[in-house]
Amino acid sequence: MALDFDGVVAPIVEKAGAARALPASAEAVEALARADRVAVALVSGRSMASLREVSGPPAGALLVASHGAEGDGVPTDLTPEQASLLERLVGEVTAVVEAHPGTEVEHKPAGVVLHTRRAPRDAAAASARAVLDGPARRDGVKALEGKEVVELSVVDADKGRALVALRDRLAGSSGARPAVLFVGDDVTDENGFRALEPGAGDVGVKVGDGATAAGFRVGTPEDVTALLQRLLADVLTSRG
Repeated sequence: MALDFDGVVAPIVEKAGAARALPASAEAVEALARADRVAVALVSGRSMASLREVSGPPAGALLVASHGAEGDGVPTDLTPEQASLLERLVGEVTAVVEAHPGTEVEHKPAGVVLHTRRAPRDAAAASARAVLDGPARRDGVKALEGKEVVELSVVDADKGRALVALRDRLAGSSGARPAVLFVGDDVTDENGFRALEPGAGDVGVKVGDGATAAGFRVGTPEDVTALLQRLLADVLTSRG
């Protein structure tokens, strides 16, 4: 069971550091993480440090951050070329932020992020376009555009690759393929939905509006709470 955090387990808030899981969702996630034959993962665009801080993950939960660039078993060391490129990207995105009041820059081990949620709408649009038309076009840069964010990474990672890696890791030497449930809300989660294989038992659930490759949809994080509680009830019932 793989869950995005913001907009799924936690409501979207203006200040990223203030996000917290809905109490009932946190309780259900913790119980599912303890259940037999269930693996729980939080798969987020946040940095690993930020994800740990806001999620308070239950024991045993797998954490994947920075859209798959950070996580268990993911190498974080950059080549000299990648480190040089990242330094250049940081300078260019910082310059965009300085020119557009209300925008913010976030630093990650393998990337840099433009945040526009708190900016006036004209500044948000102009800054996103400046990043997408400028540093995002450099060779070796992976650009991801999400809700009020543009993230530039010097490693090729996305949530689809992350889900496949988690699935293969959990299959292990037995080769028994686990079914994957992935719940996400952002356009960056579409990579995850497209990586699922419904014919093999995988299920994708989109939270909120917008076109999606997910097979199912709910409206709000509160609906996700109800989904998690139903899953927990089914797990406990099947356990006897």
